[in-house]
Amino acid sequence: MLDAVSRRQFYRRLPKSAKVLRTLHRPRSNRLSELYRYHSTGFSTDNNTRAMYLGEISPSKPNPLPVWAYYRDRGYVTARIETGCDDWAKEYAGNHFKSQDYSVGNRSLDYELSSPFCLPEFYPRTGNAFGNFKGPYSITARCLYGRYVHDWAFGYLNQLRRELRNQHHKGKHNSDLRRPYMITATFLEGHEGTGEVLRTLDKALAAFLKDIGNSGELEDTVLMLGADHGLHMGLNFAFLQNGRIEHQNPFFIMSVPEQLHQFAKNYQHIYGAEQISPFSANEQRLTTPFETYHTFRALADWPNVDVDNWKRSLFAAQKSGRTCEEAGIGASFCMCKI
Repeated sequence: MLDAVSRRQFYRRLPKSAKVLRTLHRPRSNRLSELYRYHSTGFSTDNNTRAMYLGEISPSKPNPLPVWAYYRDRGYVTARIETGCDDWAKEYAGNHFKSQDYSVGNRSLDYELSSPFCLPEFYPRTGNAFGNFKGPYSITARCLYGRYVHDWAFGYLNQLRRELRNQHHKGKHNSDLRRPYMITATFLEGHEGTGEVLRTLDKALAAFLKDIGNSGELEDTVLMLGADHGLHMGLNFAFLQNGRIEHQNPFFIMSVPEQLHQFAKNYQHIYGAEQISPFSANEQRLTTPFETYHTFRALADWPNVDVDNWKRSLFAAQKSGRTCEEAGIGASFCMCKI
């Protein structure tokens, strides 16, 4: 996930990554689709990531586990990379747990990278850890011992991908199987007022996208690259209508293997209200992090289909002419009313 990156900001500041993305649409292997009307559900990371990872902005039940726990319960290897010295589950859902003994980390993750980004070289121990000149929101390049913070994160991510794809175990009838995996990673370069630090991410992100495209992984792996919201600071946001619209229109693009793409199209034609490709339809329909959450859930169950999750996911065509109220977006935050 890219923090605080609108659709337009992605193409302005990450041209190398955008160029590589265009090469990843490969019919018969995998299909790429972009959500042009993807809409955030609140002002900041809080509301949007809760919607994305919990399916609710205000959890209605105690002990709300993030979606990666849903994957782990279904046999997936789970991993999370957090480049801002942050434990997402504790920060955004911890106060909904009855007891701290209910371990979120051990319950839901096999691998986690976050502690290096709490070192004082990057994350100040005294003063303001979120100031303008040091820390995860600084207006200067974010570095840790001579390398960009995101380079450490991509190094870990790439090594983990390769090792997980090379690990096999014996399944039924002594067949050789590879355990599926679910990895999430968060990058904070977009979260600062000048909009310039994001440029430092472009080379590494483009290299990652090129590598995952050339490796053949996209033939059997879903890739989601998106943001929680657009930039909510700086002159453009403060003074221009365009800035406020961008804040509510985060970047989101998804690559789906051909087999899953065809299944979703056929399922839509049989059970959907419209005879249309769900991916083509959703590109120009109102979608939110709530649909991302149900997409995560639908993927975890695949090849089984939970009808409720499927219909509310990005694998099903969402309603044409959908309103902000129907999508779970507050009236005061609706992009259509700015």
